[in-house]
Amino acid sequence: MEWDKKASLRLEKIPIFVRRLARSKIEKHASEKGKDMVTIEDVEDAKASFMGTGGVKSDKSTINANPFSLDMKAGEDKFEILKRSDEYEEEDGYPSMYHIDICRGEDVECPFLIAKIKGLSQKIKDRLREVEFSRKLINRIDGKILPHQRLKIAIASCPNCCSMPQIRDFGIHVRAKIYVDEGVGCNGCGDCLRACKEGAIRITGMPNEKQGEVREENTGQHENSERVVTIDYDRCVYCGLCAEVCPTGTIKTEKKCFRVMIGGKLGRHPRFADDLIDFADESEVLNALDVCVEAILNEKREKRFGELVRKIGIEEFKRRLMDKNNISQKNVNNKEVVHSGINN
Repeated sequence: MEWDKKASLRLEKIPIFVRRLARSKIEKHASEKGKDMVTIEDVEDAKASFMGTGGVKSDKSTINANPFSLDMKAGEDKFEILKRSDEYEEEDGYPSMYHIDICRGEDVECPFLIAKIKGLSQKIKDRLREVEFSRKLINRIDGKILPHQRLKIAIASCPNCCSMPQIRDFGIHVRAKIYVDEGVGCNGCGDCLRACKEGAIRITGMPNEKQGEVREENTGQHENSERVVTIDYDRCVYCGLCAEVCPTGTIKTEKKCFRVMIGGKLGRHPRFADDLIDFADESEVLNALDVCVEAILNEKREKRFGELVRKIGIEEFKRRLMDKNNISQKNVNNKEVVHSGINN
């Protein structure tokens, strides 16, 4: 069946993965009306029929009555598909173009929780609203907005990562950066060995085959023998459990910080997110978010963020973040100089 020019242009706006199905349904709809050419009216009538979305007819076009439509003259609701998502939210009169998942550790008193994350989640929301991310991204997208075009963010309160930050556009989880205090002797209790699920801890003078069930009588060491604790940081996931159970303080937590990952996704070609920062504080997390937002809003062609990270390269993102951090630090130093001058 033939299509007129307006109908063909409208068909091209339909996502490619459902375009063939939509075409067959529209042609069947037109054929049932005894027509041999599809017009724009057939497309709109078919949409109202099998998608349950009608419009208000006018002399010039079909105008959707939805008050949130940003493209009334286009004869469609730009957010029609987006609104069907379970994660659909509105913000300042616009659909929210980001979604934040956080783990439930803070609410259920999770034994693995390292630090609370609701505060960081709110700061991320505030930053995205401050730069008007949703409005700007909506204005850059032609045609209907799809759920995957939003920025997917996930935050977890420990390396267990229940909110799955490894497969999100912007993923964060809390880390406990640990170290061995060489000034504090190990008593050989083995609590750290049992707590570490990664096998990242070794204690000299204790048989490797008995590292999981250590007692003074089976170590072959005298009570006053020196034991040296080492941590294999290539294995360590920085959960902090070893420091938590260490009774002597031989293993300590240096600080609690965040790992930031970007560009993860599922779909036909899934990919794990790339590490952007290994140990970040809150200000560095927000700077990383700014860098990612700028990349998204400056991209001329619509891309999933994971593809954009692959295109630009993680090293370029790291360079941009370094520049951003340097500017932030310079501003902080300038403020300190100003305050110092006032005090004097």
